[in-house]
Amino acid sequence: MTSAQHTPLHFLAQVACDAVESDPPSSPEHSPRIPQQRSPSFSWQSSDASLDLHIPCSAVSPSPILRDSLLQPLRHSSSSNSSDTSSSSSSPTRRKTAKKSSPDHLFQIKFKQQMRVRRQNLMEKAMRIKSLDNSPVNDHQLLVLRMVYDQITMYPPESWMVLLAIVIRRAFKQVKNWFSNERQKNKEGRSIRTQTKEGDKVRLRPMALQTWCPEWSDAFFEEVIMIYDYKVLMDLRVSNDS
Repeated sequence: MTSAQHTPLHFLAQVACDAVESDPPSSPEHSPRIPQQRSPSFSWQSSDASLDLHIPCSAVSPSPILRDSLLQPLRHSSSSNSSDTSSSSSSPTRRKTAKKSSPDHLFQIKFKQQMRVRRQNLMEKAMRIKSLDNSPVNDHQLLVLRMVYDQITMYPPESWMVLLAIVIRRAFKQVKNWFSNERQKNKEGRSIRTQTKEGDKVRLRPMALQTWCPEWSDAFFEEVIMIYDYKVLMDLRVSNDS
């Protein structure tokens, strides 16, 4: 037998043959099996091959190649188990995917996309409003700003200051500076931390939450200041006419 023929199967068959030949020929059952073990047609893929050899585990220490080949079925079983485990562990992922594709989640995504587009357009509109940097606010602008500061919030979010700038026709930067300066001069009054419909964290006056609306939004704030702005303009017109 040449070295090229020393496959794991031939090695195992040779060990079996040596073990049988070394025993006394008292057991006639072993002699018919010797030609079968030397037969080159022996296939490792046969599940009964290892059973026919009748070799104890302690008879010989298998070579590394043989050890690897013997472990292949275990590796296959482990792979099958891991696939089952991954299949079972993927169920939360499928649930998350189903949740993300739910109508409510899709509606929230669409709402946020529309909100970002609208806010961007309003910001561009507010930035086009020009007013002198050092010019004081007029009576009309001051009354609206004061109402927001005293009755709604000392800390309006950026989106609300953009709406204020558009409604009272004042540069966005100046509206922002007015609130900053006013907080330095007068920071009296209690504020309640809450969240708007758009998800912005704000600090509102108790009056704004208890008297007007428990859940504010950009649209509701815009309606409030537009109505109040119109009222201020009418009152000032009547006052000037008289």
